[in-house]
Amino acid sequence: MVKQHRNNLFNDCELSVILQNIYDSILTQIENIPAKDFLEASDEDLLQKIIKQNTISQIKLHEDEIRICKPALCRITESGRLYTGKKDQDHNDFNDGMITRVEIPYSGDKRLLISRPSMNYAYGGPSFTIKDDRLIKHYVRPLYSDPNAFKKHFLRNYERIQEYLKWQAKDIALFEKKLNKLIYDTILQRRKRDGTTSLHLASRPGTTEFNPVHVKNNITIPYTHKYSDHTPIISDTDFINAIRVIRHTGNSFERTPSIYGIHNDQDLRNILVSNLNTHFADSNNQDLFFAKGTVDFSITIGDKSALCGKCFSWYCPEGLVYHVNQLLDKAHWPSSKIVIAIFNRSESDFSTLANTVHSAFTSHDCYIETNKQLSDFEWQTTMHTLGNIKLKHWVHFMLFNLFVRKNEHTVFLNEAERNFFLKN
Repeated sequence: MVKQHRNNLFNDCELSVILQNIYDSILTQIENIPAKDFLEASDEDLLQKIIKQNTISQIKLHEDEIRICKPALCRITESGRLYTGKKDQDHNDFNDGMITRVEIPYSGDKRLLISRPSMNYAYGGPSFTIKDDRLIKHYVRPLYSDPNAFKKHFLRNYERIQEYLKWQAKDIALFEKKLNKLIYDTILQRRKRDGTTSLHLASRPGTTEFNPVHVKNNITIPYTHKYSDHTPIISDTDFINAIRVIRHTGNSFERTPSIYGIHNDQDLRNILVSNLNTHFADSNNQDLFFAKGTVDFSITIGDKSALCGKCFSWYCPEGLVYHVNQLLDKAHWPSSKIVIAIFNRSESDFSTLANTVHSAFTSHDCYIETNKQLSDFEWQTTMHTLGNIKLKHWVHFMLFNLFVRKNEHTVFLNEAERNFFLKN
C-alpha cells in the first residue's frame, strides 16, 4: 500500500469536473453577450473571444529557473523525518542531518496542479507545497549521505510531475476540440434566432411633415442591426414614428369626441390604419399596415407579425387582459412590436381609468417592466409571449378619451334645413 501525503500533487479533484463545468457554462456565456455586441461581431471574432475566455492555461515548469537552496544542518529522527521538537517525537532519538529546499517556478492554471487526469492516474503525484508561482519541497537526509541520492530523488519527482502534465495535456486537447465545436454551434444557433431583416417604414412622397404631441420623456433610438439576413423586424425608430401617427390620430379623436365617438371600434381602427398607410409605405411604395378582424391590424411577413396592434373600447380590466392575451399568443417574429390603443367611451373619471389600465397590464403574468411612461395615459413596456419567457416584445399601451356626457345632445338638421342644403 502506498501512503497518500496530504501535499501530493494531482490528487485533490477530478480534472474532468473542471472541464465539464466550463463546457456547461458556454450556452449562458453566449446568451449573456449584449445583443448589440453579438450582432456587430463576426462569428470568427466571437468564437476566438469565447475560446480565449475559457482556455485552460496548462502548467509549464520553468526548468531553467529551478532553485536549489544551500543545504542546512538539522536533526532527523531514526525514521529519517525532520525533528521539529513536537511532543510526540523522542528528544533522545535523533541524528544529525541536512535539509535542502528546492523551488520549481511554474506558470499556468494553478487548479491543474491538484487535478487528477482521466487516464494513467496512480496514487497522485509527488509531495510538494504549492506557494504562489512555485512548487516547493524540502529534502531531508542524513548528514553524510550520498549527495547523488538526493539528486536522483528530485529527478524522479520532477519526471513524475512531467508525466502527469502530459496526461493532463491529452485530456485538455480533447476537451478543446469538443469546446470549439460547442461554441461554434451555439453562436450559429443564436445568430439564426437573432438575425434580422430591417423593414424600413419610408415616408410616402409628398407626405406632410408634422410635429407629434409633446411627451415628457424622449425615447432613446437604439443601434441599427448589422446582420439582416433572417428575421424581419421593425426598427425602434420606425416604431416610434408609427406611434407618433397613432398618437396624433388618437388625439384628433379626443378633440372631437362627439364626431368620432359615433364610430364603432372597427371604424376607428380603419381610420387609424388608413392614416398609418398615408404616412408609411414599404420600399415599393405599397401599403404596410393591414386591418384584420374587427379591431386588429398588423404588418405580417409570411405567417408571423413584425408589428401588430388592437384598437378597442374599454369595458373592464378582464377585457384588456383578454386582448393582451390574444396579442401575446399570436405568431410573432422575435422582438416584434405591439401597440394597444384603448378608447374610453364610458368612464367620466379619466385619471382613475388610467390607473386601472396601468394596474391591469402591470399585474399581467407576461409583464416584465415599464421602460418609459410617456404621459399619464401612455406606457412603453416589455412583455414576453404566453408560454415563452425568452421571446420578449415591446408592448406600447395608449389610452384615448372619447367620453361624451349623456346630457349633451347631438343637433340634427330639420327637414327644411336639409332641403335647403340639398338645393344649394
